[in-house]
Amino acid sequence: MIYFGGIMAIAYAKLYEIIAKYIKDEKRAEELYNAVVEVIKEEKIIVKHELKDELKNELATKEDIMLAEERILRYVDNRFNQLDKKMTVGFVILILLYILTNPNAIELIKLLFGVK
Repeated sequence: MIYFGGIMAIAYAKLYEIIAKYIKDEKRAEELYNAVVEVIKEEKIIVKHELKDELKNELATKEDIMLAEERILRYVDNRFNQLDKKMTVGFVILILLYILTNPNAIELIKLLFGVK
């Protein structure tokens, strides 16, 4: 009789007991037991492969992650450029307002452009 480790050992032992209970010829019982164990192993492999394939489909691949990262970086870069443009315009407006409202700045501009 073949035994496997852990909880499965108990299940396989119980399976063998049940088979031996109904089939009195030990050789035939052993053959049936081995056949059932083989079917269980094959089904376990099939289920394992199906589960593996299903999990592969659910998980993101490295390519998916790289594409998402690239999209995020492009978005952040675009937003940064927009903010940079807004800040530049705001800074220019602030300087113009300062120049236009400061009497000393107006005198400086007149001197720079040669207007008296």
